[in-house]
Amino acid sequence: MRQRARMFAAALFMVFGLALSPAHSAMMEEGKGMMMDDTMTGMLAGAGDHHAAGTVAITKDNKGTPVLVITDLKVDKVPDGRVYLAKDGDYTKGVELGKLTQFSGKVEFPIPAGTNPADYNGVVIWCKKFSVEIGRASFAKQGMMHDQKGMMK
Repeated sequence: MRQRARMFAAALFMVFGLALSPAHSAMMEEGKGMMMDDTMTGMLAGAGDHHAAGTVAITKDNKGTPVLVITDLKVDKVPDGRVYLAKDGDYTKGVELGKLTQFSGKVEFPIPAGTNPADYNGVVIWCKKFSVEIGRASFAKQGMMHDQKGMMK
């Protein structure tokens, strides 16, 4: 009886092992498996007398393209607000991602092709019309495990 149970267990192991191996390989080839990446996140804060709040994060969209996502955004309405990836809080050493047309909720800005997000350490919201900073955030890198559906611990 024990020998029969061992043979059954070995057969199951072989069947599932062979079945999982190609599936695992296919998942990894398609980029759907778990992998480690460096997610850059930060908290948006107002500058001067301006109010700005929210969480900024550089992540990837469903095509694998890097995007800046600002969640829980609450920022003063400005006529010509622009969002920049910035170096050391200096938007002039950064890359403009787009015009801020929504002042609350969640907004996303694609990061231009050829831009390495790791070259920047923050985000600045700048009003071009009045040449004034509205808010900024500094990034902290966080290694996280994720799969195709989202972040995991």
